Amino acid sequence: MKRLALISFALVSMLAFAACSSPTKKAERVTMDFVNALNASDYDKARSYTASEQAKAYVGLVEYFDSEKSDDSEEAKAARAKITSRITRTEQQQDTVICYVETIEPSDKPDTINQKVLLTKVDNEWKVVEVPMK
Repeated sequence: MKRLALISFALVSMLAFAACSSPTKKAERVTMDFVNALNASDYDKARSYTASEQAKAYVGLVEYFDSEKSDDSEEAKAARAKITSRITRTEQQQDTVICYVETIEPSDKPDTINQKVLLTKVDNEWKVVEVPMK
């Protein structure tokens, strides 16, 4: 009897945990993985989170401008490691989620970039479909 109660408690706990994991939280996780891959200059990984030509083109554009800098010094790598990003706001609209991301690039005069990332479900996974450029 104790076993049955323990198994029932475990199942109820797992269901409650799964219910707490909202679509916006999963989309936010994908957004942060995408942004962190861009910040780390891991463009192939960033592309793996995309599902549209526009999003892939955005990654390609970031990669191009990063290659133009061509600064692979330890100092440049350390500066890239200090880049921080966070989601400031999330909106869910039917089948899409919009995450607003703030990225701060440390320097003598810190640079703050605000970005809007649009995600949609593709094959039951959240994917970046649009990163509007200002």
